[in-house]
Amino acid sequence: MIEQYDLSFLNLDKIKQVLLRTELAEHGLLSDGKSSFNYGMPILMHPELQSLYKIIKQYVKLYCNDYNIPELKFINSWFNITNPGNKLKAHHHGENGLSGAFYVSVGEQSVPLIFPDTQIKPYSGLLIIFPSSTVHYTEEEQEQRIVISFNTDYL
Repeated sequence: MIEQYDLSFLNLDKIKQVLLRTELAEHGLLSDGKSSFNYGMPILMHPELQSLYKIIKQYVKLYCNDYNIPELKFINSWFNITNPGNKLKAHHHGENGLSGAFYVSVGEQSVPLIFPDTQIKPYSGLLIIFPSSTVHYTEEEQEQRIVISFNTDYL
């Protein structure tokens, strides 16, 4: 139940500029990258990203409708910047709800997001939604990539 949605119609440069102005910290799941996870406000609550939040919320609702999942609430959101040589360690986001990754900026040589049964080659504007319990990771990154992630849970 991993779904992909093309949001490349959004102004990705504007979103990227908002993210690049946001303070980041080290994060244990990134080998040498930076993250806003548990640092500052949930990134989708940023005043300049409210329209993005509303759009992602619509796609979560669409996913829920397609799979007969009850209504969900967003519980957190953050973004990661990984540079060449970084990788995302294998992890999941809990047992309940859905999680997602929205690729704001990805190079042509960027490595796939790896799930147990599939690999998804990212591109700028790709939104991936999946059950939070699904383990995922990346191999060593070849280019910088900027990804907004989020978690939801049942109301």
